[in-house]
Amino acid sequence: MTLLVKDANTTTQPISTQSDIAGNLVPVHVPAAVVGGIATPVGLTAPFPVINTCGAVAIDGSATIVAGGTAQTLFAGIVPVNGYLVANNSSAILYVSDVGTATPGGASIPIAAGAVFVTPSGYKPAGAVSLWGGATGQAFAARRW
Repeated sequence: MTLLVKDANTTTQPISTQSDIAGNLVPVHVPAAVVGGIATPVGLTAPFPVINTCGAVAIDGSATIVAGGTAQTLFAGIVPVNGYLVANNSSAILYVSDVGTATPGGASIPIAAGAVFVTPSGYKPAGAVSLWGGATGQAFAARRW
C-alpha cells in the first residue's frame, strides 16, 4: 500500500507502507547504517542506503571472442537493466565498455586474465556492452540482470 504525503512546499510524494502486527499502517524504512551502535546520519559521506528490491534473474551471455582485435557486442545488444558481469576465462587481457565500442585503452575497462568485472547492483549502462579481445577464441563468462 502507498500513502500519499504533501506539505505546502512540495508536490504529492508517495511513501511505501505496510501493516504492523496490530494492523496499523506504518512507513517502510530502509535500515540505517549503524556503527558502534549509533545510526549514521545521511549526508555526503554517508549516503542514504538503498536496497535493490526489484532485481532481475541473471541471463547468460558467455561465449568466446569471435574475431581477435575486433570488438563484439554482448547480450545481443540488449542493454542490461540492473547491471552485468564479465569474467575473463582466458589467459590474456579483455576490455569491456558500455559507453561505446570496446578498445584496448581509452574509456574501456581492462579485465585481467582470471579476473571478474561486476557493476554495482542497480547500475544501468549508458548503452550496449561490448568486449574486445586480442585473440580469436578467448573465453569469457558474462551475465546481465
